[in-house]
Amino acid sequence: MSTPTGPSRGPRPATVVGVSALAVGFGASPGFVLGFLAVPLQADLDLERWQVGLLVGAFFGATGLGSIVGGRIAERVGPRRAVVADQLVVALALATAALLPHYAVLLGAAVVAGAGYALTNAGTSIAIAAALPPHRHGVALAVRTAGVPLLVAISAVVAAGTAELVGWRAVLGGYAPLLLLVAALALAVLPGLAPATAGRTGPAPLPRRFGWFPLAAFALIAGSQALFSWMVPFLHEVGGVSLAAAGALTSTGSLAAIVGMVVLARRSDRAAAGGRLPAIVVLCLLVAVGQLLLVAGIPTGPPLMVAGLLVATVAQLAAISLMHAAVIAAAPGAVGRAAGVTMAGYYLGALAGPPLFGLLVDRTGGYGPAWLACAALVVAGAAGFWRCRRITSPAPARAAPGSAPPTPA
Repeated sequence: MSTPTGPSRGPRPATVVGVSALAVGFGASPGFVLGFLAVPLQADLDLERWQVGLLVGAFFGATGLGSIVGGRIAERVGPRRAVVADQLVVALALATAALLPHYAVLLGAAVVAGAGYALTNAGTSIAIAAALPPHRHGVALAVRTAGVPLLVAISAVVAAGTAELVGWRAVLGGYAPLLLLVAALALAVLPGLAPATAGRTGPAPLPRRFGWFPLAAFALIAGSQALFSWMVPFLHEVGGVSLAAAGALTSTGSLAAIVGMVVLARRSDRAAAGGRLPAIVVLCLLVAVGQLLLVAGIPTGPPLMVAGLLVATVAQLAAISLMHAAVIAAAPGAVGRAAGVTMAGYYLGALAGPPLFGLLVDRTGGYGPAWLACAALVVAGAAGFWRCRRITSPAPARAAPGSAPPTPA
């Protein structure tokens, strides 16, 4: 009972991957655009920094909690409906926030959009699993994941400058028609059913000990999200780099990471799926090395900081893209739920990491202890992914579902 590579009359796999990249990029837009609009939001709505930070945290937290059920919903309704529904929800949320400029509305929009984004995370994973064979999942999911840093790099330059000219409400409202366009593309391109739907009388259970995936994802993201949330103030306050230059360096790191993650994913595909988890462990350790370079750069200056930024950012995004492929390989009969549970840990890590980092900086009076704590969390994530190697071995048993031993989800 081999997994099909996709329907013969369906769209080309490259088109499915491209639309998936657009969907995850635009679906995640509230999680970073609200941060880029911090200055005009503070001025217009008389907000404090923590209130703007709460908007971003609410988005990621809602995505984390929504992922617990979002994967199951995406499996039930199919990737096409799941992704289209999320794009419509995010468009409506941002349009409402633009029309009703109140903090409570912004906060509600962030929560609703974040919960909806869980559908796109799971739905695009299901779509790629249906459209491509397993030996191509690594590159496909790397390209899909690249949609987020690519949109971040573009929005970092465009959103703030546009807000100065036309206001933050126009920026948020401007995302709505783009999201509607992505929804239309998803409706036309993405498959309607999950690949494991045919021939099954009930949902396949998640493999035993699958809980190591969300635990490892939580540790990795809690320890590395500061690379994006706190890098600009770190380079500015400690390295003496201007805010504009710090933003450009951070954007450059994200763009370099896109190339690195695709190249590494291609190599992992050639080495077969079994090599992905050891590669993820190595990449996690490289993230920690990059963070140690950031610490070493505190007394020595920007060169080591920039080196640490590049090493850690490229390794982090590459590890995330391979993680998605490893999750599909570990639970090929329950892709939506596996992705949902894993992303719950992922986004709860994104919720917890930045405020804990800021708290450590405030309490210790410096960035060094905070980066060291991040490195320790990332190493814990590496240990968790090492344990995940035991999860992938039961996957071949899917050919005989009636004889498989019962395994709790």
